[in-house]
Amino acid sequence: MYKTKLKQIEIISRIGVAALFCVSSLLVNAEEVNNIDLHFIVAASDNSGTNAQVDKAKIDESIQKLNAIYGGSGYSYRYKSTVFVSNNEMPGYNDEDYDPDNRMLFVEPYFDREAFNIMVADFERVNGRAFWPYHGIDSVLVDSEDLDKTTLAHEIGHNFSLIHTYSDGDEEPISVQIGSKGYLYGDQIIDTPPSHDGLEDDIEDCIYSGTAVDEEGTPFAPDAKNIMGQGDNTCRTHFSAQQVDRMQYVLQRDKYHLFNKYGKGRVIPTCENSSVVIDFPHFDGFNFNEKLQHPWVQDVQNNPFFFRTSPDSNSSSTGADEPYEGHSYLQVDSSKRDDTDIDGLVFAKKGDRLNYVSPCYDLSYSKNPKLEFYFNKHGVDMGTSLIEATIDNGNTWTELWRKEGEQHPDGDVWYKESVDLVNYRSSPMQLRLVHIIEGEKGDASFDAFLINGESVSYTYDFAASDVTVLENEGKVTIQLVRKGELDVSSTLRVVTEDVDAKAGSDYDELDTTIIFTKDESEKEIDISIFDNDVVDGARAFKVKLESDNLADDYADLLVTIDNEDIAYTYNLQLDNTQVSEAAKSIAVTIEKSVATDMSTHVYLKTEDDTAKSGFDYNGVEQLITFEAGETKKVIDIGIIDNLEVDGSRKFKVTLESDFLHQDYEDAVITITNEDKDPPSNGAFSVWGLLMLLVLAITVRRTSRPNSSYTD
Repeated sequence: MYKTKLKQIEIISRIGVAALFCVSSLLVNAEEVNNIDLHFIVAASDNSGTNAQVDKAKIDESIQKLNAIYGGSGYSYRYKSTVFVSNNEMPGYNDEDYDPDNRMLFVEPYFDREAFNIMVADFERVNGRAFWPYHGIDSVLVDSEDLDKTTLAHEIGHNFSLIHTYSDGDEEPISVQIGSKGYLYGDQIIDTPPSHDGLEDDIEDCIYSGTAVDEEGTPFAPDAKNIMGQGDNTCRTHFSAQQVDRMQYVLQRDKYHLFNKYGKGRVIPTCENSSVVIDFPHFDGFNFNEKLQHPWVQDVQNNPFFFRTSPDSNSSSTGADEPYEGHSYLQVDSSKRDDTDIDGLVFAKKGDRLNYVSPCYDLSYSKNPKLEFYFNKHGVDMGTSLIEATIDNGNTWTELWRKEGEQHPDGDVWYKESVDLVNYRSSPMQLRLVHIIEGEKGDASFDAFLINGESVSYTYDFAASDVTVLENEGKVTIQLVRKGELDVSSTLRVVTEDVDAKAGSDYDELDTTIIFTKDESEKEIDISIFDNDVVDGARAFKVKLESDNLADDYADLLVTIDNEDIAYTYNLQLDNTQVSEAAKSIAVTIEKSVATDMSTHVYLKTEDDTAKSGFDYNGVEQLITFEAGETKKVIDIGIIDNLEVDGSRKFKVTLESDFLHQDYEDAVITITNEDKDPPSNGAFSVWGLLMLLVLAITVRRTSRPNSSYTD
């Protein structure tokens, strides 16, 4: 909180400080990280960076700390560039104790409008300063000594609309500040423990140990570790969940250009570069604690400063006292006319035009659509407010509603307005809220924008209850019918579901959204059918309908796939199932029952019984191919003559389909033995005589003298 030079962080109601996101467990998980580029404006002796007050290493360390605090939020900071500013460009900027109130007069020309700008110098009295979101300036100031501390996160938090947790914390009892309307008091965040100035004296080692109580006797218990709190720079670690919600709101609506949401640079949403709203009603209450998929947003390209989101008006005698509904509302803060103490630099002046842009709407999905909203125009210097529409991506705008001058005597009255949009159902369109400033007491307030129409009744069905398709047709066409009131567009989800047909092998799985345009009653969709050349019989799958109305219950369509493939089978043909060992082979004939116009395959396999593969016969495991029109194959299986009297032996021959390994047929082959048994009753066999002859020769050789021996 304090520097060694006893510089104290200040927050001035007109131009405050800014902080950043933090603890990943509190932040919104995002599949895609949005990168925010950082541009540093560093004080130095010259434009080349001589004697720069911070070097690149310290800049890198500051970004690393930011991302550590910011991790898991869906946003990440990255270095983009550095520019060095000397006293020649901005007198005193490179001196000690530079007055931060002079920060914008000369430095703004060095800003990068497509990045977040961080001014780094030796600032007088403060660790940092920031601009509020309504200034429309993406910038903070950080003292050079504190760049790599939590000061940068703190200051960016201010730029994202957070105020100190101890702001005005002693003006209302704690029970009020944490109650349902706590957003009107203190730091305007309900889930941060209330605090107030002076309690920092009782914070030691990052823990508050004081005994202060509020007017009801409830003890204060400030969070010394909150990034926006009173703890020391080394204590601050996190934001509360509602602080995170509030910062996310500002990023989504005021700073989307920093991560090029709709295009590179300050590109605003149009019907060409953004998604289209087709679900109605569509409501935007401009509430900090609500996240919308399709919000209204600032015109970051053209606004000289921004609409302000606020729970109340901080101006006297102008603006709404509190929201019509929810936590906050939209306000033009025209009282900020000379906000900087710098001569010649003002944020709001007469004639300034501010725009707040809607998402793109396809109003063909709504019957008799209209815009309803609430406004308060209390203030003697009230300017002109308009609602305009475009159908050509903002090239031309048509005025639909206008209110000039003061309309309300007080800040506690909201008027409801309704704008007819029936003429904008033929093509996608956008709206924008416009306010033209007249004077200082002219804070216009707006809330609860609702796009809606009359309810309509329609239903969906199939043209038939079931459909049959031949496998070789390649696709099946499904006819969808919409019945009832057809004067609106509508969407319908169509999905498939397996019965006994399998998605991916029998048909192409479908999960799609069908759009019925205004007055359209019929649609056709095609589902691919796969011809697998296998005789696998009839199979079926379902087609189901699902609408946005979960109460709708539609009948399913049953699609049956009939198999046009010719049924065929394979048979084994053997002239004789017995074969002599001396025959050397046996011919096995495979017959296909029907000729086909495509090639087919069958496995021929042998299996041991009493005959053993490799000893009695040559085993076979072979894929046999029948070409188109072919019906017969002859395969020879080798028989081995082992010269042993081993009797008859058997093995099995099997035909097996190459599809799901289904057996067709098998046969058992018997190998007969022609070798004679040994002789009996004293008769010698040829074999016996041969053995005696070998024995005699052996004995004779062993009895001969060694001719090489000498005495």
